[in-house]
Amino acid sequence: MTRRNSVAVLGILIPPSIVIGFYMYIGIFNRMLSDDYCSMYQAQRLGLLRSIWFWYRTWHGRFSANVADWLLSLFGSEGFPFHTFIFLILWLGFTTLAVKEVFHFRGYSPSNPFCMLLLGVFLVFTTLGISPDISQSLFWWGGVRSYLSPLILVMLYFALYYHFITSSVDRTRIGVWLFIGFGLAFFTGGFSETFTPILVVLLAGMAGIRWLASKFNRKDASVLFLSAGLLGALCSLIVMVLAPGNSIRQSFFPAPPGIFTILRIASVGYLTFLYDIFSSPTMLTTVLGGTLGAVWLGMSMNRAEGVMAARGWWALVFLLAGFFLAFVCFPPAVYGTSEPPPARALIVSSFFLVLGLLSSGFVFGEWLTGRITDGFPLSSTLFVVACSLIVFSSYHTFQTLYAMRAEHISFAQKWDRVDAEIKEAKKSGLSEIKIPAMKNWAGAQYPTDNPKYYQNICYSKFYDIEISAPPLAP
Repeated sequence: MTRRNSVAVLGILIPPSIVIGFYMYIGIFNRMLSDDYCSMYQAQRLGLLRSIWFWYRTWHGRFSANVADWLLSLFGSEGFPFHTFIFLILWLGFTTLAVKEVFHFRGYSPSNPFCMLLLGVFLVFTTLGISPDISQSLFWWGGVRSYLSPLILVMLYFALYYHFITSSVDRTRIGVWLFIGFGLAFFTGGFSETFTPILVVLLAGMAGIRWLASKFNRKDASVLFLSAGLLGALCSLIVMVLAPGNSIRQSFFPAPPGIFTILRIASVGYLTFLYDIFSSPTMLTTVLGGTLGAVWLGMSMNRAEGVMAARGWWALVFLLAGFFLAFVCFPPAVYGTSEPPPARALIVSSFFLVLGLLSSGFVFGEWLTGRITDGFPLSSTLFVVACSLIVFSSYHTFQTLYAMRAEHISFAQKWDRVDAEIKEAKKSGLSEIKIPAMKNWAGAQYPTDNPKYYQNICYSKFYDIEISAPPLAP
């Protein structure tokens, strides 16, 4: 990559990075909401293993989500303002690391770290930009730990995968690597029933393709690592499906519909999801900006001699894979609830859709290299268009976030006062307290005047004092 292109990468990197930074800023005003109080109470009261077993028997099999709850419970409510920052830093870091390993696999020079970071920023910025309920999937702990956590860890898995297949690992260490691949896939799959089927399909497809490409060589390093990961993902899916608590939770929903009804509801929900993205000027601009930016970057990279150039049909494969994986998250949700996934869960579909688009764009850019007529400055034109779209979408996303910030700050200030009043009442020996009705930015449930309402129970157990509140106004 030339010096001029390196400067261009830095320029196109700044606007979306500022927006991601503002996501982190708003996260400072995160507070515990709704189910967080039950999660934190059980984690602190029972500890790691017993809390996992409690939820496994009584509500769901998301064992990894319960591990995350326990880790956060070590810091108490003081840890909530920091989880958005930590999650986004890890997401960017693991994605950049994965891109670095893919570049190494493809024979690119790692001399410009901003190129690797740029694709990571594109992935995070675009995924957040098209996710339909960013309040619950990024800022609310109950959503972020179930749906964003596996997206972060799957990037770590692929970073380790590409590092493994490009490294010379002796026979003794292969077992350790395969155990890591199995364990990471098992843990990643334990966060939500929405994500795990996609992970199984993805790893099965990659393992199968690689097995065919290696001419059925079962000792191929790539096949071994992907097979270990597939086994881990399958085990996590089985563990979640067998949870006794599933039947209790299922009792709150209709009986699972037939296969054709599931596919019909899932297809309608998926098409609605795509329509909402591609009919929104801001979302469409975000998607086009990131994809064209990936095409430009694919054209700008310098590959080492002797490395096979990308084939044009690879771009189509990545594109179709992205759309297919984005759909896979819908049928499991329909099976469990007879309706499409909640909006907060669609960050999973958004992620795989964006991953497919960016991968397809980059590969298409690789294929275009050397096929451009000398008279037309395609690379420069692509950069100008992509940069303009990214700046436009960054500006509008920043405006939206800036408007959100007042509600987040206001709720944080009000709740901090209520939190202090509850603790003071408890310290004074009172047995109950009535707190004001307060709507929150996530639209999450809140205590009412019904002492048997589960939110009243969660808040009361966490603070160890009976808590009630007037009904929220419509």
